[in-house]
Amino acid sequence: MSRTAAASADPQSLAEAFGVFNELSTRLTDAYGQLETRVAELTRELAESRAQRQAEQHEKEFLADQLGVLLEAMPAAIVLVDGRDRIDRFNPAAEALFPALGWGRRWSEVRDDALLNDPDSPEWQLRDGRNVNVSVRPLNDAGLFLVMVDVTETRRLQEQLNRRERLSAMGEMAAQMAHQIRTPLSAAMLYAGQLARADLGEPPRGFVEKLRGQLRHTERLVADMLAFTRGGRFVPEAVDLQRVLRDACDQVAPRAAGMGAQISVGPVVGNGAATVGNQDALTGAVAALLNNALDHGGEGVSIRLQLDSRPGGWVLRVCDDGPGISEEIRAQIFDPFFTTRERGTGLGLAVVQAVMLDHGGSVHCHAGDGVGACFELHLPTGDNPAAMEMSES
Repeated sequence: MSRTAAASADPQSLAEAFGVFNELSTRLTDAYGQLETRVAELTRELAESRAQRQAEQHEKEFLADQLGVLLEAMPAAIVLVDGRDRIDRFNPAAEALFPALGWGRRWSEVRDDALLNDPDSPEWQLRDGRNVNVSVRPLNDAGLFLVMVDVTETRRLQEQLNRRERLSAMGEMAAQMAHQIRTPLSAAMLYAGQLARADLGEPPRGFVEKLRGQLRHTERLVADMLAFTRGGRFVPEAVDLQRVLRDACDQVAPRAAGMGAQISVGPVVGNGAATVGNQDALTGAVAALLNNALDHGGEGVSIRLQLDSRPGGWVLRVCDDGPGISEEIRAQIFDPFFTTRERGTGLGLAVVQAVMLDHGGSVHCHAGDGVGACFELHLPTGDNPAAMEMSES
């Protein structure tokens, strides 16, 4: 009995086992199908995410390229400094201001080597004489973004404009003074000359000489003031600069001879050195520089004149071997009425400055070759329209 029951139970158990197996197989097949569907969805999402990242990467690369082109083309100097004070990026304008720039260098070292003033100042003064306006912005990584603009030319133009305004105000005052005293001065000079005649017997010559000395001083002051106020009121014409040198030397030759001074001319460029302006005004300017050299150089001073070409114009130099001009007062010597001499008018160099501005040029002063002073007059060429425009303004 037991064997028959066991035998009959085995097929039933097997059927039940097969049923369970089939059910599990069906569930596994369904789960596998769901898994395949999910894998397909994840694969699609991954592909979309990868495509999106690639698009973002391309966009970032495009923006980076645009930023690079923009930095290269910007006239302002740009420097990026990371949180370790290392230079990360800079453009050509920045390299022109700071030739020592280099990737990975410490920005503070490069900056301090190039600066004359406090780095916290909003406007920096570089050792080469340039002025730089600075704007600094912090970055998220504790770095810095610096924008620097060279304002040297702007400052020069502002200073020139301010100087012109001062010269204009001083000129109006000087013109009024000059015209008021010129007539009685001429009469006084005539009477003083009569008193000094030998056929008058024994006039008080000490008094006469003092009178004439004071009148000469006043006459020179009037002449300087009139030259100072004449400004650009002249008819522009071609000016031979070699003739300007010759005429100026002729004007001061008697005084130079009396002081034992030597005036030499050379080297001089070839024929054709010309500008547009007024012959007498330029001759007077050069003569004023020669007289200035005689005033400060004293007995036996040696003066050298040179005329050279320069890009777009000419440079005329008047150099001497006198005591020179100290750096402390060099910035003031062209201001009206500034003088270091007891009987100086303070207008000679101001007249030179005014004449140069009216001719579209400039005047500069620097130390000579080891000794003395050297003045440079920069003038445009005769075919330069800037000189014509300045003369007619």
